[in-house]
Amino acid sequence: MNGILIASLLVFAAVVTAVIGVILNREGKSARELGRRLLSLALGSAVAKREHQIERDDRYSSLPLFDRLLRSINVGRNIEQLIYKAGMDMRPGVLILLIATLAIGGYLLAAFFFHRVAAGLLGMAMCGPMPWLYVAYRKHVRMKAFAREFPDAIDLLVSALRAGLSFTAAMQIVSEESPEPVRSEFAITVEEQALGIDFREALTNFTERIDSLDLRFFVTAVLLQRDTGGNLAEILASTANLIRDRFRVLGDIATFTAQGRLTGAILALLPLGMALFMFATAPEYFKPFIEIHQGRVALAVAGGMQILGTLIIKKIVSIRV
Repeated sequence: MNGILIASLLVFAAVVTAVIGVILNREGKSARELGRRLLSLALGSAVAKREHQIERDDRYSSLPLFDRLLRSINVGRNIEQLIYKAGMDMRPGVLILLIATLAIGGYLLAAFFFHRVAAGLLGMAMCGPMPWLYVAYRKHVRMKAFAREFPDAIDLLVSALRAGLSFTAAMQIVSEESPEPVRSEFAITVEEQALGIDFREALTNFTERIDSLDLRFFVTAVLLQRDTGGNLAEILASTANLIRDRFRVLGDIATFTAQGRLTGAILALLPLGMALFMFATAPEYFKPFIEIHQGRVALAVAGGMQILGTLIIKKIVSIRV
């Protein structure tokens, strides 16, 4: 009963902490949304002058002390970019709070059930990175969706240019007609230009918001055309064909390396599966690996070699194009 009570208290504390973090994160959400809009005031009687103001809530945490700490160690900016690329509305402080909560909870639960510090550290190592891995996964999914829709967006841009529209007007059409996340990213670029940001800087910011080699090809082609001249529609059409050819090559590589990736997955999971099977069916045979010092050393060495082999196989089958 005591164990169940303590575990329940830990879970309750983790949930309360997460809820507080979400509440603190929602504070200032309206200000961040307001920072994406243009605030204009009509001044003057004869000639209307418009003064653009942008309000942006750039705090890393709603807690002032925590915000200053994140700024002092120079990690808040990188975490903020990761969260933005994942398409999530969360402050860096909330993500760090979730990581710390799960890490402490994993340590306490593992140490309580197994009565060993090593088990607690293992529980911390397993539970702590979960929020970070989830955000990284969301980022991967969003970047992959952008890469999938980007060639069609370029085709739409080319059609608008051939219809006689300017590049900015063509980007405006893309920001209205394309699916997410292409729509929102093009809309931000168009809005930055409307706010008076230099064209080159706006496109550079575009590449910083999205991790895509194809987008860098696109921005390079546009900037070169502005410097040297030429038919922008034809250049972008060639760029779209290049991106599609690159996707085709990546598909061929994925097909040719499928056997190697499958072999690597089997070799990585087979020893762990055999160890769990032996522990379940013949615990007396497996006990020396846990209870004896030499057995634990052998398990550590085997685990290290397994990780090294997995990394080597991954390096072999990973071909960049």
